[in-house]
Amino acid sequence: MWDAYAKNPNSVLDWQVRYMNFMFDLEDASNDGTIDADEFSTVYSSYGVDKNECQVAFKKMSKGATEVNRDQFAVLWREYFSSDDPAAPGNFIFGKTTF
Repeated sequence: MWDAYAKNPNSVLDWQVRYMNFMFDLEDASNDGTIDADEFSTVYSSYGVDKNECQVAFKKMSKGATEVNRDQFAVLWREYFSSDDPAAPGNFIFGKTTF
């Protein structure tokens, strides 16, 4: 389902874009067009990820910035599925710091 996208992120399917936008909208609880550490941590801690781990993951994902906008999130999303580098910021988009 994601293999073709991982091999060629330019081959993104419409449902994959919709899913990415859904995840961004879910995390952007304030609906201000950005995700901050509190919004991010609230979402992923509700899935059972430790809130402190979520905070660390957000710092790594955002490269120390206080917010991530939709365009930045799209780049991180693409990186999550296509990067071989375990330290790539995109690898932290789901709130985990260990894999």
